[in-house]
Amino acid sequence: MMEIKHYESQEIIKVNYFWLRDHCRCLLCYNTETLQRKYNLLDIPRDIAPEKGGFKYLKDGKVLQVKWTDGHISDYDVDFIFSLQVEKFQSNKAKSTLKTPWNLPIVLQNERHIRFKLTDLIASDAVVKDYVSALIRYGIVFIDEVPASTAMTEMAIRRVFPVMKTFFGEMFTFTDAADHADTAYSKVYLGSHTDNTYFCDAAGVQALHCLSHVDGDGGDNFFVDGLHCALELKRRNPKAYDILTKVQVPAEYIEKGQHHTHSAPMIRVDPVTQEIIQMRLNVYDRAVFNTIPQSEMMEFYNSFCEFLEIVQSPESQWRFKLHPGTVVVFDNWRVYHGRYAYTGKRTMTGCYVQRTDYQSKARVLGIID
Repeated sequence: MMEIKHYESQEIIKVNYFWLRDHCRCLLCYNTETLQRKYNLLDIPRDIAPEKGGFKYLKDGKVLQVKWTDGHISDYDVDFIFSLQVEKFQSNKAKSTLKTPWNLPIVLQNERHIRFKLTDLIASDAVVKDYVSALIRYGIVFIDEVPASTAMTEMAIRRVFPVMKTFFGEMFTFTDAADHADTAYSKVYLGSHTDNTYFCDAAGVQALHCLSHVDGDGGDNFFVDGLHCALELKRRNPKAYDILTKVQVPAEYIEKGQHHTHSAPMIRVDPVTQEIIQMRLNVYDRAVFNTIPQSEMMEFYNSFCEFLEIVQSPESQWRFKLHPGTVVVFDNWRVYHGRYAYTGKRTMTGCYVQRTDYQSKARVLGIID
């Protein structure tokens, strides 16, 4: 281990020799055009260490130069080394205020921040950044004044994100016709859920647009912030929260030519920062539950039911009717959505966006790290 002192704060950290050698950014080790390492990790001796007296500070302590026992010389930016430590990473995540958990009163107070006109979105890159920032913060945004067609809905989404292709297609248009083995393809009540719980990598973002609803009524949509609900469960019952972050809940989708299955917790947390990174809930797609012993079942079901009480409470649910001309875009890893039963003929269109594309856009715009 090497002790490194910060030139301003005088803080001292200890870093592993091999890790330090692995993070050399000289032109022999790092391709500055592709931003990729250039060497085989096995090229570094396992017992790598600085030569005796082989390190010194340059440029008033801002640069650390190390002469290694394999003959390599590395110059390190001291701020760079300090910024890469796990404690710094955890601290930055803990202090992050990018996301605003919401219930009904909070989201209604902030609705003006999450509505965007299609013409403004097309005309201004600054509006695109505001749109993605709002989606990161609240998990839901609206694009207004979109002509009611699948083609125009696709254009509105592709202005910012590429569209994800699944067995539903890229853009999907649906009614109550049973085109797929899914409750969404019906007129019945559809409770709060996330899509694709049966995929190994569920869509990160979903978009929906009601193209028409004639000769009937009902069909109000509703949205629930799963992040708020999870934090509320953690406050009320930390043990129940812990159970839902650990128990693997199986999901399954079966129709002719398709059989998808995946198991994961209902609340997924980052193992390093403990930050909530994905909410996963779909009572319709739950498969046979065989991932924990029977002796633990009741404790899980009690936790599950307590969580559902929060999710289904009136204060958590934002209910409204989608009309032609408004596209709702929401974070499928955070926000639950559902629909009340309806009569008549209702036509919806929509699509998915991969999580990695969503986050890539946010990084390119400088919104997240």
